[in-house]
Amino acid sequence: MDLQGMRDLAAFLKGEMAPALGVTEPGAIALASAKAYEAIGGDIEKITVSTDEGVFKNGFSCAIPGTDDMGNELAAILGAIAGDPSLGLKVLSTISKEDIEKAKKMREEGVAEVNVKRGVTDLVIEAVVKTNCGVGKAVIRDKHDNIVLVESNGKAVYQAEQKDDSHEHSRSLNIKELTLKDIVDFVENVPYEDIEFVMEAVKINKELAQEGLNGPGMGIGKALRELVEENVLDDNIIVCSQMLTAYAIDARMGGVPKPAMSICGSGDHGLISTLPLIAIAEKKKIDEEKLARAIALSYLVTAYIKAFAGRLSAFCGCAVAAGTGVSSGATYLFGGNIEQIGYAIKNMACNITGIICDGGNFGCSFKAVTAAEAAILSALFAIKNVRIPDDSGIVGNSAEETMQNIGKIACPGMLKTNDVIIDIMVSRRRDKANTKKKS
Repeated sequence: MDLQGMRDLAAFLKGEMAPALGVTEPGAIALASAKAYEAIGGDIEKITVSTDEGVFKNGFSCAIPGTDDMGNELAAILGAIAGDPSLGLKVLSTISKEDIEKAKKMREEGVAEVNVKRGVTDLVIEAVVKTNCGVGKAVIRDKHDNIVLVESNGKAVYQAEQKDDSHEHSRSLNIKELTLKDIVDFVENVPYEDIEFVMEAVKINKELAQEGLNGPGMGIGKALRELVEENVLDDNIIVCSQMLTAYAIDARMGGVPKPAMSICGSGDHGLISTLPLIAIAEKKKIDEEKLARAIALSYLVTAYIKAFAGRLSAFCGCAVAAGTGVSSGATYLFGGNIEQIGYAIKNMACNITGIICDGGNFGCSFKAVTAAEAAILSALFAIKNVRIPDDSGIVGNSAEETMQNIGKIACPGMLKTNDVIIDIMVSRRRDKANTKKKS
């Protein structure tokens, strides 16, 4: 890869990274709602949001940072009454306790309604805010913070430029055209100063992990630490990686108001594809530059898989895509060559590809520790040249074919699975609403 190609790939990598407060989907809903309200102002009468299946699912039952509550409706209300759309996905970082109480009251009054666009898999959020001044509308497409339209009383006040191909789509096509060799060549040879920015992810994600020490959310990180202290588990690389990752995801799912560095539009993807590598580097005293290169490899493998699977899918992209990415990075940290990195990718494909995504919730911590263990074991096996044979199940003849097959499992393979997951969620919400009416 020539120098310009390296710079282009570094720019792609940087473009996929963004700090995100809380689970990205409620943040995106809040952003759309905030932008819609900003366009009209006045006293809010009704907030109506419609989203694709992935956004709806991921925001359905996850905590909102700074609150003791969860859900898409609350996110929509908070965005409208107190969100700062200039902050992007950190739109809710300035909300107060008074804002939260007001939003909860408005939710009880049925002010907000968030519906799912069945059959729509491309990322889209449409927020409509009706007030005594009229109607404001905002539309987000393709990326969680990509506002493409803002209307005030039916008149467009902002409209993104129409292109033959969106920037996001063209970037996906670029990453799809790469080979594992291209990615590894980039990681090994790009000037360090061109990727030093990935160390910002180390800082942000470690700070979030610190918030998990006291056991927010599921408290899995804290429980792992206690099991080590009780000599039930060993203080080894795998457990340390699981612990550090769980700390951060416990905190994030528990609503701690601190950002994660997201990758491919997901904070949990960013945490899982980064934190196990940090734990390995700390355990093995690996220098900052090699860690940065390993993280870059992890991110790019994650992005490659996501380009084929879609941004939001029926399988757990955090475990499957980011887990495979971090396994690649771990193999690199352990001194593996490109062939062994390919082995790690194939080992992961035959292991955890079928884990479902049932939205952002406390259970993400369980999936994260499973992914961290599988990733590091796959890497360690790869270093020992232990690998699944080609053409075993979904494993292909190459790492690229294998990653593409992983993507196919998500889309179109698990689309019906996604429908069933959403059916369960919608049914549960309907049952709760009926119970409330009866009481």
